Order: sequence, then C-alpha cells, then structure tokens
Amino acid sequence: MNTKPRLTGEPIMRILSKKSENLVGYLYQWNNGDVQPAWFDGAMANVRYEPFIQTPELKPVDPKNASARSDAP
Repeated sequence: MNTKPRLTGEPIMRILSKKSENLVGYLYQWNNGDVQPAWFDGAMANVRYEPFIQTPELKPVDPKNASARSDAP
C-alpha cells in the first residue's frame, strides 16, 4: 500500500461499457502512482479500458536555426 498522499490526479483512460460502448467513467492516475476508477453512475462489471489518443510530442524550435516563414509578406 502506498503511504504517499494523493495530491493530484489525471485521467489516463476512458472506461467504456462492453455492452453499449458508452463512456461510464475514467481511470485516474495519482501523483503517488496509485490508479483509481471514477465512475459516473457507480461501479459496473463488463467494461473495457481505452487509452486516450496520444499526440506526438513536438520538438522545441531553436530560434538560431529556425527558417524564415515563407508566408510572410
């Protein structure tokens, strides 16, 4: 059992009903590593977890190497 306090959490997955495919909650990960479901209308069985689509990380632009904008007037 984790003894660190739960201070902040963020949703990491959707919880969907296997039968209806409706969104029934979110799975949260806390700052201390714990995970916990947050149900909309109470816990239910026969669900599946779907991760959020991850957007690719953008690399920071080095202003020294940035090219001039081609659409500039």
